[in-house]
Amino acid sequence: MLILGIALCYLLGFSVLLKISKKFSLPEAIGFSFLIGIGLETVFLFVLDILQMHYSSTLLIGLNLAAIVALTYKYTLNMQDIKDEVSALKPDASSINYVALFLFCIVAYLFYAIMIKNLFWPPAEGDSITSFDKLGRIMATEGKLKISLFQYNLQGAAGIYPPLFHGSFAYVYIFGAEAPKIIITLFFLSFLQLFYQFVKGYVGATAAMLFTLILMATPELYAHAALALGNMPTAAYLCAAVLSIYVWLDKGDVKYFWTGAIMMAFAVWIRSDAIAFVAAALFILLLHVWRTKDFKSLLIYSAFTIIPFVGWLMYVKLKIQMPQAARFNLATGYNAERLNTMLNYVKSYLGAVSYREVHGGQLFGIVFVSFFIALIINAGLAFKKGAKTIFGNHGLLLIFLLISFGIYFTEFYLINEEVQAASIASLMASSFKRGMFYFIPLVLFYTATCYSSKIVFERLEKYRTGL
Repeated sequence: MLILGIALCYLLGFSVLLKISKKFSLPEAIGFSFLIGIGLETVFLFVLDILQMHYSSTLLIGLNLAAIVALTYKYTLNMQDIKDEVSALKPDASSINYVALFLFCIVAYLFYAIMIKNLFWPPAEGDSITSFDKLGRIMATEGKLKISLFQYNLQGAAGIYPPLFHGSFAYVYIFGAEAPKIIITLFFLSFLQLFYQFVKGYVGATAAMLFTLILMATPELYAHAALALGNMPTAAYLCAAVLSIYVWLDKGDVKYFWTGAIMMAFAVWIRSDAIAFVAAALFILLLHVWRTKDFKSLLIYSAFTIIPFVGWLMYVKLKIQMPQAARFNLATGYNAERLNTMLNYVKSYLGAVSYREVHGGQLFGIVFVSFFIALIINAGLAFKKGAKTIFGNHGLLLIFLLISFGIYFTEFYLINEEVQAASIASLMASSFKRGMFYFIPLVLFYTATCYSSKIVFERLEKYRTGL
């Protein structure tokens, strides 16, 4: 039954992709299909709860089949397109990129190792035991989203989180899973696939595989690929969302506008703090509208991203009846000690230095250091060749990073420590640290595809091929 549930999840997501376009590459289709599919499965759980219909595998199978048929019954799949994609995956031995193949073997081994750990090691993290896994298990048992734990205030900290993550646990439990971490493995797989494809579109397979390895081997992120926590899956959605929108703005390929909007909608459906990225993306779209007068795209994107955020807030307020606003103190004002503590943690993470109990280099490796080095090099080149030549549309990505990081930082600055039952130092060393995952694929994408990196990789590629 579990295999059937996962297969339906992929088929549902793939059906949505077919409505958008049939021109996605095979790895893109696999990566997007899971992220869309599992997101929609949790939307089903949400709607069924509102309708007071109890979950069951039979009901979900029926819903999935009905949705798949509704999405595809008018669509005649051109099998030749599939054959062409499969043929493209069978390279001539004379054209094999052995460097990329070697890097792929390392990535595959690391993925195998983390997959085995997920399959045989049950959730053991405090937040998962007290919240995510517990919520998923009881949702599957009781067949509803507002479970009995809310009556006794035993739902844990994640009880008021949007339902995508613990809902995905409930989904596999409904289909007979003994443990939910197969979902973590599939999130990680989609994350790596999509990041690789986005980078490959700009700098080729060698550089794309190298930076996929760097992404995967980022120490703290790799560790979370075996933990039943929601930060890495959120990073997968944000990576897909932001890079899709970037490719749409850069290349004008409309299919990425739709995947970007869907992925960002699911980003706030898994964690409400992802609203920082929605706000930054809307600012970038406003710049686009100012240049092109494309108001339709702005309205569609706004609807996709704001409706799930507001919808969940309303559900929490009206049905769960647990207000979230108290978690933030909007009257915090200027607090020098608090700000200094936060900035020191940020300095540690971004600068790979030590502060108190954390060391940015041990947590995030070379990710942020390499980004700043690339940024400095390109800034120097901009004085000679002009900012537009060097940065181009990367300027939009840098603006996005600056705005989203600023809003995300502000969210933590305004947290009410008493309600949260944790000091700001504790939050920066744990929650904010995990939130840095959201920026890792974006800064690595810039580092891999910026002007100076392209020059380096083009020369290396000429050396590799002997041209």
